[in-house]
Amino acid sequence: MPELKLFTKDNCGKCEHVKERMPKNLKIQIINADTVDGMAEAAYYEILEKTFPVLVVDDEVVCGALPILERLSSVAGKK
Repeated sequence: MPELKLFTKDNCGKCEHVKERMPKNLKIQIINADTVDGMAEAAYYEILEKTFPVLVVDDEVVCGALPILERLSSVAGKK
């Protein structure tokens, strides 16, 4: 199973949309990029300037709510 990290921000409607629709059978680490620790982790993946939410699957970066949900479905084996 790949390592899954979902980077979100406060007051982000698209972030909430993704969190509400994530497959329940996946272990996904949710990281708030508005916190100091979350910002440091986002900087490591060089995604601070990206539009949130951002999903990191191992070292693959996926941006945008719909592409993220599609990628999570494929990881969960639904596609």
